[in-house]
Amino acid sequence: MTERSSRVNFLFLGGDKCGSTWLDFILRQHPEVCLAPSKELFFFDRFFERGLAWYDRQFPETKTAVRTGEICHDYLYSDAALARIGAALPADARCLIVLRHPVERTLSHYRYLLKIGTTRAPLADALRQHPGLLDHSLYAPRLAAARRAIGNARLCVLFYDDLARDPAGFGRRVSDALGLRYLPELPYDTRVLGAAGSRAPGLTRVLRNAGWGLRRRGAQRLVSTVKSSALVQRLLFTETARSAVDRTALTPYLERFRADHAALSAMLETPPAWTFDPP
Repeated sequence: MTERSSRVNFLFLGGDKCGSTWLDFILRQHPEVCLAPSKELFFFDRFFERGLAWYDRQFPETKTAVRTGEICHDYLYSDAALARIGAALPADARCLIVLRHPVERTLSHYRYLLKIGTTRAPLADALRQHPGLLDHSLYAPRLAAARRAIGNARLCVLFYDDLARDPAGFGRRVSDALGLRYLPELPYDTRVLGAAGSRAPGLTRVLRNAGWGLRRRGAQRLVSTVKSSALVQRLLFTETARSAVDRTALTPYLERFRADHAALSAMLETPPAWTFDPP
């Protein structure tokens, strides 16, 4: 008999750079939601050997929670994680997927890699060196994989465009998807954005690697505390990006985005109205 989580009944699966920080910020203020102190536990893709009992212990005890779960944008991109989630979560679980215009998601992802010191290459070179920049923006295969592993009834697909246009309305959609009361008093309009640039990309990269070492030792809460520290953010990051990004580097990939959008549209009752004009 497959072991199931005794507590967790919702997850945010991805995509990355698709509003996970905003979602974490809002849901932490909802009395019917219980999140782990750490935003991302990476349990189903990186630390599954610790077992579901360990995973369940990461979530505080609460009597008011309708949904207990995790915000982790990496799960959508791991077949192993999706299979484990499908087996471990209960039949009434809900898994959120948020998708963003692939051009904008790719650009946001690239800026993030610049910020954390993973690359200093121009976008055209980074696209070749870091396949995830493009692959994470091709959604149809990942949605198909999630449906196979988890089942369409447990999935809810939302769009970042709606969050950008109407945060309160997006908050209502999230509440409906999770079976929560919609609370109009929550600060949906708050802009929850990471810093635009890094003061010291090399140091940021070293500290990030150290953070993964601490996670492997079970110090997820410490890593989360340090990452969210206002002092650390001021020391490492700046609000001004280092340089403009040449969007025309994405022109050779527009046909792939169009083909993926067509496949995605065939899978969804209400597909996104994205266009793909050359920059």
